[in-house]
Amino acid sequence: MILPSNNRFVFAFSTLTIAMTSRAHAHEAWLLTPAEIAALAQEPIPAIFTSYGILGLAAVVGCVATMVALLVEERLRPHFQPLGPLLQSVAANWGPALLRIPLGVMLVLAGTGGLPRHGTAHWVEPTLLVPDMQLALVPGWDWLAPFQITLGLCLIAGLFTRVAGLVLMALVVLGWSVFGIKFIDYAPHFVAPAIVLTLVGGGIWSVDRLLQATDWCAPPADIMPAFWRTAQILVGFGFVYLAVAYKLTQPTLLIAILQHGNLPTFGLPYAVIALIMTGVEIICGALLIAGRLVRPVSVVIILAITFLAVTLGETPLFHANLYGVLAMFVIIGTRWHAPRTTIATGKVLA
Repeated sequence: MILPSNNRFVFAFSTLTIAMTSRAHAHEAWLLTPAEIAALAQEPIPAIFTSYGILGLAAVVGCVATMVALLVEERLRPHFQPLGPLLQSVAANWGPALLRIPLGVMLVLAGTGGLPRHGTAHWVEPTLLVPDMQLALVPGWDWLAPFQITLGLCLIAGLFTRVAGLVLMALVVLGWSVFGIKFIDYAPHFVAPAIVLTLVGGGIWSVDRLLQATDWCAPPADIMPAFWRTAQILVGFGFVYLAVAYKLTQPTLLIAILQHGNLPTFGLPYAVIALIMTGVEIICGALLIAGRLVRPVSVVIILAITFLAVTLGETPLFHANLYGVLAMFVIIGTRWHAPRTTIATGKVLA
């Protein structure tokens, strides 16, 4: 039985999501032209997305699958616990590079117009973080392009990495102010890696390590686990929000993308495929929020993003921020514990 407090939470979350849903500004806006989006918005929603019976059955199936996965996790957890210290060591050295370098490349390309939305020429329209946040649409904010490029270069070099993470958070807040409420579609998935960067620093191949400044501006160790969980909650919330706000309430957009990419259907209608994808995204996001099955869920999301990128012919750099933060979740899991390092070399001791 669902407790009343949970009912209030679900109602509040659903109301907020529906109220903030407008014309598509999420991933669908990168691959569909504005004219296509406007036309699709007028098409009727497939019956499978309006049937309470089908949606209820899908919810039951998803709950059962989640419960089975949680039971399997409980059984297998003791067998993987000895890997914890090794993975923590790997994360402290190599993990930051897996996050900051692709993320830095993404910022540089966005600032130079190298990651445009569908139908826009390369190197013409600088954007803020993502393809549909075109700086040409907000006169007076052109300086964000070189600023973003500089921030990206700092991340690639690993120069003042923790500060760069804080600056990235400020850039997200600024983007929200410049582009309005639609920027919330992307905010959680950029704030989360920014938080992780402030926790882990530059890692290997970083100027910070060469300068013996790996611990510079590091947050207190006792608050690091809380911030780590905050990053996971933000990533999970981002997926749940996007699934509800776009895939569940505007499925015609997702179906159009699947059709454009000739996604294999395995004999199923595109509407069914879209519903399955929506359910998987909601379940994965909810599990990240709850801090359960963090590693396998992160692997599933990485594989799903990669499959869609290959099928749709888009560059993986559109999702470099997610690849990096999810890779860190795979390595570290649910809890982050700050490793001890030597002052001279920055090498992990434990």
